[in-house]
Amino acid sequence: MRVTTARFVTAAAVPGGEPPPGPPEVAIAGRSNVGKSALINALTARRGLARTSGTPGRTRQLNFFLVNERLRLVDLPGYGFAVGSEEERRAWAPLVETYLRARPTLRGVLLVVDARRGVEAEEEELLAFLAAVGRPSAVVATKLDKLARGAATAALRGLRARLAPGVPLVGFSARSGEGRDAVWRVVLGWATGP
Repeated sequence: MRVTTARFVTAAAVPGGEPPPGPPEVAIAGRSNVGKSALINALTARRGLARTSGTPGRTRQLNFFLVNERLRLVDLPGYGFAVGSEEERRAWAPLVETYLRARPTLRGVLLVVDARRGVEAEEEELLAFLAAVGRPSAVVATKLDKLARGAATAALRGLRARLAPGVPLVGFSARSGEGRDAVWRVVLGWATGP
């Protein structure tokens, strides 16, 4: 997809703080250090649109980005290793769960995983939750450039074996751009679908 405009719209820190429903939305979920911000920046071809940090877990709210004035990408707080107190991390759960369960314009969720780590228990729980609430999902395996070609192929094969048949899997590298078009095909399929 050719991105002509991309901008940060707003952030929501509490359930109900989201902007009014408008264009279709695709959420981006994953551990704190898997490259969610790098994925957003690569998809939009905008360096620094989603802020990356050397300290995992800086995203503590839902961040809404408007792409081409017709699609919103929504960066969800990371889970796993994150900065902040346990109390703060527990507070994110209702925010994210309410959004995923009830947002009328949410069309699908990209679950970002590090290709070297694969799908672990937390990712399986999230995928099961999304299936239970009827939200389409796809898995984006990032950091492929950190693996040799054969190791990357083996990692993707192992990931595919752990996913339900209807869940798309895309290998992705923010550095090389590999997988960018495939991710956009998934996103646009959701955004333009019924």
